[in-house]
Amino acid sequence: MGASFVTEARSSDRNSRASEESGLSLGNPLAFAIVAVLGEGKELNPSEIARAVGRSVSRVSHVLAGLRLAEVVRYESDGRQARYRLKHSRETQQLLEALAKFIDSSSAF
Repeated sequence: MGASFVTEARSSDRNSRASEESGLSLGNPLAFAIVAVLGEGKELNPSEIARAVGRSVSRVSHVLAGLRLAEVVRYESDGRQARYRLKHSRETQQLLEALAKFIDSSSAF
């Protein structure tokens, strides 16, 4: 096996894991709410997100860590405070819209 094959396999494995983790994260109602808030195009710190979703900063920070691992959000820090935003905002918005339609259609039954 060549080095490029091994590198591609590792990259594919990481992408696969990130996709699985993002799917699992969005199955979490709090993660879904956080992504929806950030989907409004805002860049927010954990306190602002916690206020918007009505949960503790500690709980929101824990979920944000999972969303970072799943490559759903990214953050920038000025040394004191981290500010979060969606990593792929257009694609995430499309996913949220599709999930909302699915939820609406399944609640009709």
